[in-house]
Amino acid sequence: MERKEANAVNEHHVGKPAIHTTSQFPSRIKESVFLATVAGMSILGGFGMTIAMAKRKDPHMFVKGLLPSREVPESGGSLAMRALGWGTLYSVAGVGSICFVVWKLLGVQNLNEFREKVGSVLPRIPKKENPGRGDFRTLRELLEYIIEEDTKKKSAKES
Repeated sequence: MERKEANAVNEHHVGKPAIHTTSQFPSRIKESVFLATVAGMSILGGFGMTIAMAKRKDPHMFVKGLLPSREVPESGGSLAMRALGWGTLYSVAGVGSICFVVWKLLGVQNLNEFREKVGSVLPRIPKKENPGRGDFRTLRELLEYIIEEDTKKKSAKES
């Protein structure tokens, strides 16, 4: 009954976000966990393959870079951490200084004034209607829609 009511509400408000019932949240959590797991495993797999490739390419230099020695007084890991620290410091300081300079050049006192001033300077982006659907309840429904639209485009090209 809830699903029929939600569908009726969604059909009535075309182009507006779908109203989600509480019964849909567990499936959304499962979908989110699945996508996060796939992304995490991809990252770990890519990093592991890169390490294995580096070790396979030159095993002597790989081992030499793991531990500090008389020839190389700093290990590769500590050198990378130091570089990451300096890079983080430079990027945060650089972006912070750019923001501070823009803030002072505009002469604003708070974020509302900043938003208004920037909004008056920058051009407006016209909003256009979404030509397709946007009210998918599940990932499966989205993928079915994409496949259906792709099939329509292919058949239109062929004829």
